[in-house]
Amino acid sequence: MTGAGGGAVAVVPVRGLVGGKTRLAGTLGAEMREALTRRMLRGVVDAALDSGRIDAVAVISPDAAALAFAAALNPRVVPIVQSPAAPGLDAAADAGRDWANGTGAAAMLVLFGDLPLLTAGDVAGLLDDDAPVVLAPDRHGAGTNALVLRLAVTGAGAFRFQYGAGSYARHRAEGGRLDLVVATRVAPGTADDLDTPADWARLIDTREWLGEDLAATRVAACPTGHGCLADDLARREPA
Repeated sequence: MTGAGGGAVAVVPVRGLVGGKTRLAGTLGAEMREALTRRMLRGVVDAALDSGRIDAVAVISPDAAALAFAAALNPRVVPIVQSPAAPGLDAAADAGRDWANGTGAAAMLVLFGDLPLLTAGDVAGLLDDDAPVVLAPDRHGAGTNALVLRLAVTGAGAFRFQYGAGSYARHRAEGGRLDLVVATRVAPGTADDLDTPADWARLIDTREWLGEDLAATRVAACPTGHGCLADDLARREPA
């Protein structure tokens, strides 16, 4: 891969294609959860590259199937194997920073792979803010669904990623520890992730993601909307 040449790159940690989204297990079967994971990862990668602000996307995962799927999405996707000795989101972001520094990028954007409403405009908006650290919290204001780190800024190499419950506040505090200005940007595409049955219930009513025809016809034809829409999505998702 050619270097980013002072531009920006994105880092997308992915746990795996199979067995994820366990909090949705009571609502969606394993096959459907895998289809959702694929579709969301595809959407996040597309949004990043379509923004015109991202030169390359690193997908970091311990799962070979996830990396193969990601690599097939676009020539500008770089699959990176996450070492079993360094599991978790923090370690994945650290590996992404090492890769980003190696490309010569001026900024890295860490994006979660489960942002179904993410748009190219959301990605561009995050990078339009020139603060050393830019955070996009989830809709509860608790987690961090996207994070921009300006790599050339003094202290960027010492920034400690602190994902998990309450990460938004911890990331703000980490910026303060290093005397880095931290900005916050809120948009539906970065705020709405998909982790719980409540998130899924919100998503199936979102015409922008499901499509006007599917949202109207399948919700009307199904008592709950959940199972019918799940079946349709599984059929529509490319292998």
